[in-house]
Amino acid sequence: MEINGGRAGFNYVSFTGGKYQVLARFKDRKITTETRMNRDDNKIAIILSKIPFIRSFFMLFQVLIEFWKRFLLVIIVFFLVKFLLIEGSNSEFSYTIPINTLEFLSILLIIVSLIIKISPVAKYHAAEHKAFSAYEKGLNLTIENVRKQPRTHGKCGTNLVASYFICFSILFMVFGDSIWLYLGAWSIGFEIWRNEPKIIWGSIIIIGKAAQYLLFTSKPQDKHLIVAIEALKRLEEKELANED
Repeated sequence: MEINGGRAGFNYVSFTGGKYQVLARFKDRKITTETRMNRDDNKIAIILSKIPFIRSFFMLFQVLIEFWKRFLLVIIVFFLVKFLLIEGSNSEFSYTIPINTLEFLSILLIIVSLIIKISPVAKYHAAEHKAFSAYEKGLNLTIENVRKQPRTHGKCGTNLVASYFICFSILFMVFGDSIWLYLGAWSIGFEIWRNEPKIIWGSIIIIGKAAQYLLFTSKPQDKHLIVAIEALKRLEEKELANED
């Protein structure tokens, strides 16, 4: 079975296959699943997704539409950090601190990662990785087998964040402080993440997995593993039952 990706949320894990996406959610002490067909992209979307550098912004637009609530939280954090640390005010609660864009991005990433780390998202994220790893190895999806798997994964989106941050840091050192670094680093970082060049990808994976372990995942409990297992099993059943 083809698995195109997985995601984790506050109380759910989802996996996407070739034709379907299955989401398993833990709520009111029970697990429910939702299944939906993958949408077919139109011709414009297909063309844009194949153009280097342009496709990075097209993908970002798609993710923004699908996960607007999460990005709204990031935007709120963004402006709070910007107001408190950069612009400041005359009130007793905030004041101006000289800070460049690299320091600002680092602080923003740390704050977002801490929010994830202390929430159930980190445990469901780890459960998603563990279940996916067990499936890739051809193991039976039992609690015991899934529990033994690493909570980091080479295909995690955190590696894209690592690629972006590394590109941003390099561009900052070369061109100095500029708001345009955000866009340039995203475009270049996305292409590196997509193509995985052998020269530097090994280093990015190491940094990405360290970030996954320390900042974006935490040790899951059995209930988190069961949710991930349920999502993967239901997806497998659906995909295999509808093979051409």
